[in-house]
Amino acid sequence: MALQTVQASEIIVVDNFSTDEKRRILANELSKTAQASGINGKVRLITFSDDDFSHAYSTNLGVSAARNEYVCLTNAHSLPTSPRWLQDGMRHFGDPKVAGVSGFFVPHREGRIVKKLDVLVYYFSQKMILRQDWCSTINCIIRKSLWRLYPFDEDLPKFIPETRKYGLEDYDWSKEMLARGYRIVVDPLFSVFHSHERGFREFARNTKSYFVYWRIQQKINLFRRPRESFSRVFRQENSGRIREDSSRLYLLQGQN
Repeated sequence: MALQTVQASEIIVVDNFSTDEKRRILANELSKTAQASGINGKVRLITFSDDDFSHAYSTNLGVSAARNEYVCLTNAHSLPTSPRWLQDGMRHFGDPKVAGVSGFFVPHREGRIVKKLDVLVYYFSQKMILRQDWCSTINCIIRKSLWRLYPFDEDLPKFIPETRKYGLEDYDWSKEMLARGYRIVVDPLFSVFHSHERGFREFARNTKSYFVYWRIQQKINLFRRPRESFSRVFRQENSGRIREDSSRLYLLQGQN
């Protein structure tokens, strides 16, 4: 992040309870990042219990804590493909009808045969199966004002149980924005390297998962829109209780 041509005004990390030792290491690395990027005092770590985890809940925690209109979302397995990553993503928001910007994701570059096969699977899935035309929280930028109108739906598993494991609350959010007359931009320049470095196991898992994602998308497409979503994070924010007692917020200062 410190190498980006457009610097983030703050960095928020949401962690569902690493061990104390891992959290200490993470806090130390975040402090170094704060110093390197010149945003001392604006790096925050939010932790919460694994028992409370869902894809929608953790994402809503992070967006709720953000102080700015444009919120960039990514995850721990992703790295920007370019130092212009943020700049390329932000350039689309001159259009007030753009609700969010996303990009593609490919495995980290390695020479192994499995990784080369995985690149083909990623390409095939995003172009042919999943038809990447939505804001994936693997890497995207959204307008917080529109998130307030429709936060990521934490009740989605009540309607589609598979989303508890596979997520796709971001796909639902994107479809809702389209139904309300907004646009989703997918820019190849705003892409990330994304993989879990598990060799053939990851390749097999990805191949199977893409068809599961496709089936879930078809179920989400059946929702009547516009609709309302539920977020306990959002309701706590509106009531003045930004976060439950089960989550903790840390302000990290850069090291001297």
